[in-house]
This record gives sequence, structure tokens and C-alpha cells, in this order.
Amino acid sequence: MLHFLYKKVTKTPSCDICKKNNSSFTQKINNKSEKNIGKTIIVFIFAAENITQHFFTMNPFSTELLNKITSIIVKKFIRSGGIDPDDYDDMTQTLRAKYLAKKEHIESLYKGEAQPQTYMSSVLRMMMLEVLRQSQKSKVDTVDIEKATITEFDRSPSPEQKAIIENEKGHFQRVMATMGKDRAKIMMCLKKINRLRVTDEDFAEYLDGRPDNGARQYLNDDSDIEAANKDIYARLCQITNLVEGSQNKPDAIRIWLGNKTDQIIKRMNSGNRSKYDNDSLAILLELMYS
Repeated sequence: MLHFLYKKVTKTPSCDICKKNNSSFTQKINNKSEKNIGKTIIVFIFAAENITQHFFTMNPFSTELLNKITSIIVKKFIRSGGIDPDDYDDMTQTLRAKYLAKKEHIESLYKGEAQPQTYMSSVLRMMMLEVLRQSQKSKVDTVDIEKATITEFDRSPSPEQKAIIENEKGHFQRVMATMGKDRAKIMMCLKKINRLRVTDEDFAEYLDGRPDNGARQYLNDDSDIEAANKDIYARLCQITNLVEGSQNKPDAIRIWLGNKTDQIIKRMNSGNRSKYDNDSLAILLELMYS
């Protein structure tokens, strides 16, 4: 029995610190006999505590995670038509370099409130939008929402930035109030397709007293950030079909949301106040709800 446990817990780890702990544990356990199993267990507990403590203090933002999410973000923008497929390598390198330039500051802001990949994805997506805006050299809108974008991912925006964001947030909410009975459904769908968290309040407002019929399980999924838009629309379709008792296809929810988004943008831009498009609306949502 002791031999079986020893074989299971002494698999050689890849981490240098854990190798050291594992080596120490192996040496100690080899010096024990089965009649000293009590002492052996104590040795194992101390080794396990050392390794566990190390894992809890490790930086969760590995190079592998950065490479993976950078690739996912760029491919997502290629699928949406925002980037030419031939620019994949250049955009990937640009995005990685932009992140690495601010790596220490970005990662110091992580408080553990979201999964590391979700946090990193949010940062990289904002950076990707900034790279595209700079490459296109176009203003986002006439009220300078671009000035409010936290391009260096600084969690302490200036008073000017805060004022602009609050002004645009109020403008967006007033427009959403004109969307009638569809408002809650639109908000849920916009958050989902932009990989923003749908809150319990958002979902409750959409349900409006109806049973969810199991739809909640499709609401927030860590895999959303890696999913193609067609997969997100499929999940939205599952949610709405279960709640509404309908049998729509994902394409139907895509077309419906596209039409509603066009209405929102048209109303946001009324009176020549702004020049929103799908990308700048996504930026505003990111600033408001990320």
C-alpha cells in the first residue's frame, strides 16, 4: 500500500521548486520502512504543504497563456472581418509586444476576481481595438470617446476620462430605454457576444418572471472567450429558445441582434452627436461593463 502511494505522489514535476521538494521527499521516504508509515505520512504532508504553497504564489499569467489568448483574439478579429488574414503574424506580434510592454503594471492590477484567462482576454481585446484604431487613424466619435479609452490599461482614468465615460454611459442607457420590451434581451445578447459577463440582474430582467428552464447553464462560460461568434450565437439561441419556448436557429438570433444593434447605433448617432459604429459601441460596452 505504501509503495502504491509512493508511486502516485512522486511523479517527477516540471517546476524547479517542486522538483526540489519532490527530491527531498523521495530521499526521506526511501529511508523509511513500512512500519514507520506514520512518520512517512508526516514527511509527505510537509512536502505537499511546501509544493502547495509554491503553487498558490505562482504567477498565473504564463507565456503560454499569453500566446494562446493573443492568437485567439487575433483570429476572432479576422473572422469578424476586422483584420486581413495575411496580417495574422504581424498583428499577433504587435499585440504581444503591447502587452509585454505593460506586463508588470497589468498583472499587478489582477485581484483574482475573475479567471486569469478571462482577465488577460479582456486586456488583450481592449489593446486589439486600440491597435486597430491607431492603424485606421480614424476618430471613434465626435465626443472624443477615444480619449476615454484606457489605452495603457490604467485602472485610474483621469477626471476628463471619467466625465466622458459617464456622459456616454448615460447616453447609451437613454437610448436603451427606447428599445421597449426588447431592452433586457438586447442587453443580455450584447454582453454575451462581446464576451462580457451577464449578471444575475441582467438575466432576471430578461426572464421577467418566466422560468429559465435550464437556460442559466449557458449564461456565462469560461470558454466563451475562445469561442467563435457562431458558437456564441448558438448558446444565445439555446438560452432564448429555452426561456421563450421557441425553436429559432442561431442565424435568426444573429440577424435579430444585428438589426437591433443597427437601431441602437442610429439612435446613438442622431443629431450628429456621435459617430458610433459596431467597433466603437463595443469599446463603450467594454469601458462600462468590464
